Amino acid sequence: MRGFLFLGLLFLSISSVFGQDRQTFFTGFFPELSLTKKLENSNKLNFKVENQHVMYDNRIGDKLQFDHYRTDVMGFYDWKLTASTSAAIGLFHRFQDGADGNRIIQQYAFLNRLRSFQVGHRLRTDQTFTKGQNVEWRLRYRIASEIPLSGAKLDPGESYFLISSEPIFSLKGGSFNLENRLIFTLGKLYPKNQKLEYSIDYRTDGFFNNRFRTRLWPKIGYYYNF
Repeated sequence: MRGFLFLGLLFLSISSVFGQDRQTFFTGFFPELSLTKKLENSNKLNFKVENQHVMYDNRIGDKLQFDHYRTDVMGFYDWKLTASTSAAIGLFHRFQDGADGNRIIQQYAFLNRLRSFQVGHRLRTDQTFTKGQNVEWRLRYRIASEIPLSGAKLDPGESYFLISSEPIFSLKGGSFNLENRLIFTLGKLYPKNQKLEYSIDYRTDGFFNNRFRTRLWPKIGYYYNF
């Protein structure tokens, strides 16, 4: 409970700072659902749905709202290469007013297991196709550390803390951009390979085109492996 209170205070303090700045800032609610099916050959299929709903946007005044921003649907086929490495390919569709798009994703991931926590590395490239726009090419690298909060190993019924950072380099129509995503998560592992996570997702972009933007998403995610 103290951990969830900490995340709430962190969200309120950051949003109060950026909400009064003149840079673009918006925040809202971000639920996520992920289902993963393990195959007989140890490979995996993953299906994920993400929804983003804006509750405050400083570009349209200081009033609360609840507007649908976008819905992302994606599927991955994941090959297990070794005990700690994998490769995946994914397809993605985005539902967004005036900007529906499709994406192809390529991924390589590996895991370092340390004594009391583990560090995951994920390298992705993707190509996004949106009608009437140039193709967007991106290179992404995420590093994430998961730390059990009870003992050295995470067991069902126990909680964990997860922190990740992901810089994203993109090229679209000759314009280069950089985005960074910093995520703080408190999660709990339930029986039957289920997880429930509460996160603060802090995103910044527009560093090189005078369109600096900050997005702050309180997230709740449900993950089920079967």
